[in-house]
Amino acid sequence: MEHRRSDRRYERRVAISLKHEGETFSTFTRNISLGGVFIDCDRALPFGARVSLDFRIPTQGEAVVVDGQVRWLEMEDGHVRGIGIRFEGLRARDVWALNKFFEQPA
Repeated sequence: MEHRRSDRRYERRVAISLKHEGETFSTFTRNISLGGVFIDCDRALPFGARVSLDFRIPTQGEAVVVDGQVRWLEMEDGHVRGIGIRFEGLRARDVWALNKFFEQPA
Protein backbone atom coordinates (compact mmCIF):
# COMPACT_ATOMS: atom_id res chain seq x y z
CA MET A 1 0.00 0.00 0.00
CA GLU A 2 1.42 3.37 -1.04
CA HIS A 3 1.27 6.28 1.41
CA ARG A 4 0.38 9.62 -0.16
CA ARG A 5 0.82 12.95 1.57
CA SER A 6 -2.24 15.15 1.68
CA ASP A 7 -0.12 18.33 1.44
CA ARG A 8 2.59 19.12 -1.09
CA ARG A 9 6.05 19.64 0.43
CA TYR A 10 8.15 22.65 -0.57
CA GLU A 11 11.94 22.71 -0.30
CA ARG A 12 12.49 25.78 1.89
CA ARG A 13 15.31 26.50 4.35
CA VAL A 14 13.90 28.58 7.19
CA ALA A 15 15.30 29.12 10.68
CA ILE A 16 13.08 27.38 13.22
CA SER A 17 13.01 26.97 17.00
CA LEU A 18 11.70 23.78 18.54
CA LYS A 19 10.73 23.38 22.18
CA HIS A 20 10.34 19.96 23.80
CA GLU A 21 9.92 19.31 27.52
CA GLY A 22 11.33 22.71 28.50
CA GLU A 23 14.38 22.52 26.21
CA THR A 24 14.58 24.85 23.20
CA PHE A 25 16.95 24.50 20.28
CA SER A 26 17.28 26.17 16.88
CA THR A 27 17.81 24.55 13.51
CA PHE A 28 16.58 24.86 9.92
CA THR A 29 13.76 23.37 7.91
CA ARG A 30 14.53 21.10 4.98
CA ASN A 31 11.00 21.18 3.64
CA ILE A 32 7.62 22.46 4.74
CA SER A 33 3.95 22.03 3.87
CA LEU A 34 0.60 23.07 5.28
CA GLY A 35 0.57 19.77 7.16
CA GLY A 36 3.99 19.85 8.74
CA VAL A 37 7.70 20.37 8.51
CA PHE A 38 10.89 18.35 8.21
CA ILE A 39 13.81 19.79 10.15
CA ASP A 40 17.52 19.07 10.08
CA CYS A 41 18.29 17.76 13.53
CA ASP A 42 20.61 15.30 15.23
CA ARG A 43 18.49 14.87 18.37
CA ALA A 44 16.31 11.83 18.79
CA LEU A 45 12.83 12.77 19.96
CA PRO A 46 10.37 9.95 20.59
CA PHE A 47 7.66 9.16 18.07
CA GLY A 48 4.53 11.03 19.13
CA ALA A 49 6.42 13.62 21.21
CA ARG A 50 4.62 16.96 21.51
CA VAL A 51 6.66 19.99 20.48
CA SER A 52 6.16 23.71 20.02
CA LEU A 53 7.54 25.36 16.88
CA ASP A 54 8.36 29.00 16.15
CA PHE A 55 9.52 30.26 12.74
CA ARG A 56 9.28 33.27 10.46
CA ILE A 57 8.40 33.46 6.79
CA PRO A 58 8.76 36.55 4.59
CA THR A 59 5.04 36.75 3.78
CA GLN A 60 4.02 37.47 7.37
CA GLY A 61 5.28 39.99 9.90
CA GLU A 62 4.62 37.86 12.95
CA ALA A 63 6.20 34.50 13.67
CA VAL A 64 4.30 31.31 12.99
CA VAL A 65 3.87 29.63 16.37
CA VAL A 66 2.30 26.19 16.26
CA ASP A 67 2.27 22.96 18.23
CA GLY A 68 3.26 19.75 16.54
CA GLN A 69 3.84 16.06 16.97
CA VAL A 70 6.90 14.03 15.95
CA ARG A 71 5.82 11.59 13.24
CA TRP A 72 9.14 10.17 12.02
CA LEU A 73 12.91 10.28 12.30
CA GLU A 74 15.39 10.10 9.44
CA MET A 75 18.30 7.88 10.42
CA GLU A 76 21.69 7.38 8.77
CA ASP A 77 24.35 5.00 10.09
CA GLY A 78 22.54 4.82 13.43
CA HIS A 79 22.35 8.61 13.87
CA VAL A 80 19.37 10.94 13.61
CA ARG A 81 19.62 13.31 10.62
CA GLY A 82 16.18 14.88 10.73
CA ILE A 83 12.72 14.91 12.25
CA GLY A 84 9.33 15.02 10.57
CA ILE A 85 6.72 16.97 12.56
CA ARG A 86 3.00 17.25 11.88
CA PHE A 87 1.44 20.64 12.64
CA GLU A 88 -1.45 20.74 15.10
CA GLY A 89 -3.63 23.83 15.12
CA LEU A 90 -2.13 26.00 12.36
CA ARG A 91 -4.00 29.33 12.36
CA ALA A 92 -5.88 30.57 9.28
CA ARG A 93 -3.57 33.59 8.88
CA ASP A 94 -0.56 31.25 8.96
CA VAL A 95 -2.13 29.02 6.28
CA TRP A 96 -2.67 32.11 4.09
CA ALA A 97 0.92 33.33 4.63
CA LEU A 98 2.38 29.88 3.99
CA ASN A 99 0.44 29.56 0.73
CA LYS A 100 1.82 32.95 -0.37
CA PHE A 101 5.30 31.82 0.65
CA PHE A 102 4.95 28.62 -1.39
CA GLU A 103 4.03 30.69 -4.48
CA GLN A 104 7.43 32.40 -4.35
CA PRO A 105 10.42 30.85 -6.12
CA ALA A 106 12.61 28.74 -3.82
